[in-house]
Amino acid sequence: MSNGKQLWPGDTMRAFFRAHIQRETSLDGAAAEKLSEALNSAVNRMLVWDLPPATAVAPQTSTSGTTKGKSKPPPVAAPAIAIASAPPAFDPYAFSAMVVLAKTGKDGLAKRLADIKNAADLKALAEAQHLAVSATLKRPEDLRKAIVAATEQRIADRKAAAS
Repeated sequence: MSNGKQLWPGDTMRAFFRAHIQRETSLDGAAAEKLSEALNSAVNRMLVWDLPPATAVAPQTSTSGTTKGKSKPPPVAAPAIAIASAPPAFDPYAFSAMVVLAKTGKDGLAKRLADIKNAADLKALAEAQHLAVSATLKRPEDLRKAIVAATEQRIADRKAAAS
């Protein structure tokens, strides 16, 4: 595991925000720039592990020209509205598969997993919750069954370790 990199307000942090905004949204360049500038002004410092490629983080000349000592740019409402209208990103921690299985059983977990339609989201849930699921599985139905089985095995392993 590599150490994170600390970013301070300036060209590198602005480029970091810009790269992620352009990668994750459909905002045009001007809107992405306004939003990255607003975030750059709002964040004092941050520690990041996942830096965009070097070409995306290369410092670029800011169109706003804000520096220390000058007033902050006015709040930007349009890009925030555009992001708010986008569907929320999948949260692999929205629920704990182990808790759902323990409280509602296999059928309850299967029903909860049935709400997740995307195979990539199911894989993300399994990885995030440390459930051993074969990487070769592609179909959502197969992934759901494997997640239920892996969750059962993980609970069994914990019980065995506790005895």
